[in-house]
Amino acid sequence: MAPTIKEEKDTTVTIKEEEEQMELDENSEVEEEHEEEEDDEMDEEPDLVVSPDKVEIIGNHADATAVTFCFKDEDHTLGNSLRHVINKNPDVDFCGYSIPHPSEAKMNVRIQTTDKTNAIEALKTGLSNLYDLVAHVRQAYEEDLAKKEYIEFEEVA
Repeated sequence: MAPTIKEEKDTTVTIKEEEEQMELDENSEVEEEHEEEEDDEMDEEPDLVVSPDKVEIIGNHADATAVTFCFKDEDHTLGNSLRHVINKNPDVDFCGYSIPHPSEAKMNVRIQTTDKTNAIEALKTGLSNLYDLVAHVRQAYEEDLAKKEYIEFEEVA
């Protein structure tokens, strides 16, 4: 009986992976069409598509309110910013991050929420809020830079 159960789990994973790949393929096609239409407008940022290899759920995730996510190829720059933004959510009880080892390019984020939401929704909201925050800072910086109220120095060799 155990091999039969294992096969069912493998089939479920395969179906999920196929659905994710289909979503990625659909998003890629949409982005390509969108980019062709807006070749003249290079200032706008394209929609973000996260590869399924970028984030994974670690451990037992039977409780949707307490989940650990592993981000690959990330460090303290994203970890501390994301932790700060997610902790501002009133439905989040705890959010913390760790770098398991300095030589590995991995970052773990632990999110524990109230019963009003789940950890995946808290992560999605946090990433969206962080993206909006960074976009605002970038826009304010570019507006201030456009005023040209700064002093230019010549480099001395």
